[in-house]
Amino acid sequence: MRRFILAGLVLGSVFASGNLFAARKFALIVGTNYKGSEISPLGLCEKDADAMKKSIAETGNFEQQNIRVLLANQVTRENLRSAIVDWLGKQVKEGDQVFFFFAGHGQFFRDPAAKNGMRNFIIMFQRPHVSDDELSEWFGKLKTKKAVIILDCCFSGGIAKKGAATRGAGNVPIPAGQDYAVLQDLENVHFQNKVVISSSDDNETAIELGKPIEHGIFTYYFSKAILTADLNGDKSITAYEAFFKARNETTKMAQKANHKQVPQISGDASGFYFVAAAAVAPPPPLPVLPPVPVVVPEPEVAPPITPEEPQNPNNNKTGTLVIKTTYTKAQLGGGIQVFIDNEEYDFNLQYVDYGAWGKTAQITVSKIPSGVHNVTIKAAGYSDQVVKTGIEPNQTTTETITCGLAGKGAIAGKVYLETFDQGAEGFIVFIKPLPNFKQPTATSRKDGSFAFTEVKPGKYTVFLRGSARAIIKQYDQEITVEADKITNLDIVLRRLVAKK
Repeated sequence: MRRFILAGLVLGSVFASGNLFAARKFALIVGTNYKGSEISPLGLCEKDADAMKKSIAETGNFEQQNIRVLLANQVTRENLRSAIVDWLGKQVKEGDQVFFFFAGHGQFFRDPAAKNGMRNFIIMFQRPHVSDDELSEWFGKLKTKKAVIILDCCFSGGIAKKGAATRGAGNVPIPAGQDYAVLQDLENVHFQNKVVISSSDDNETAIELGKPIEHGIFTYYFSKAILTADLNGDKSITAYEAFFKARNETTKMAQKANHKQVPQISGDASGFYFVAAAAVAPPPPLPVLPPVPVVVPEPEVAPPITPEEPQNPNNNKTGTLVIKTTYTKAQLGGGIQVFIDNEEYDFNLQYVDYGAWGKTAQITVSKIPSGVHNVTIKAAGYSDQVVKTGIEPNQTTTETITCGLAGKGAIAGKVYLETFDQGAEGFIVFIKPLPNFKQPTATSRKDGSFAFTEVKPGKYTVFLRGSARAIIKQYDQEITVEADKITNLDIVLRRLVAKK
């Protein structure tokens, strides 16, 4: 689960024919507000489904008979299974493309057989609901590997903020007899080998807002971006361009609502176009004329459509990239280099406070051509880091990379009170055996975050000591730390004391 408020993109090598839209496209769009159900109601999911349907149709690449919509009380397990397995399963051939959208609630439930003892569900209008492994199994029956799957929902604990509603309900379940649960690497184990776009990061909830947008915020911006996000000015819109545009707008709007929601993307989405520039027809053959010199101007043609992310050599617009890192002065063995699409760039370096990591390097790169780029950061003492990003004209894009020292691992996490939206301060995190003498323990900060920055790979036991406001029973949980990776931990506490 990458907080399985996810949007996923499944791609293959589809361009052998040279015609980008030669394959048939199918869309299944699902949304329910749960009105009249026993499930806590939402207000804008059905409106989101309608907006996404209109945007998909406006691309001009989906025939009307290949678009199906389920709304309100139609959103049941059997209807969803039938639409995917029976309708899409029978219609879709190898090479076809599928777009799937779901707007509604998502939630955690305890399941001893699942990773971390948790199972993720999308919530139907009525029971039974649909688990992540079931949804993965249904999509696995399709003959094509090219599908776009967007789930704008929460699998984390629900909250209520002024002016906002979360698409998830209830607290994170903690086993009976325990005061807390330790969850390692909350990532979806399904939909492997597919691009996954999540409407929020791990341990964040997806929200819907009333005025001025009247939508789930990620869906609102993504449905617009698939029609307008031409970052590099080549008159085409790719999945990456749409994602980065929607991510930036979602993050800004969430901040205005006093909420943190940062959409994420993983996997390789290169070669997927929502809108493609129309190719210019070749000029007609010249008539046979007497042997008089004739100068024929070269026609202006659109950039070629390729499986790779397109570049526009005529683009003269630029933007700025800020890269937040976990590199510390004490651990850096030398300099830093930054490459944008294999070209080295100059940058400004400063050390700023980065939560539980302390003072870390922040890199600012200016005058990058707008569009989608691969960014490689080389830092002595650390493994190379590669991130794909979208640069908007005259805007600043921020990316964050977290990594431990080369050959070693690191542990990063947060301590929460019951839901993933309330951090718990002042709790001491212990790791056995001792990771190093420089940092025997870590204490959760105001937002609940903590970090162990230099850990030898291996198996450890993690446990908590209560803060001044709570005494908790020790509960040991084994975790695994790998070299050159960050082990992410989420420690969720029962509320043992009254709210302030």
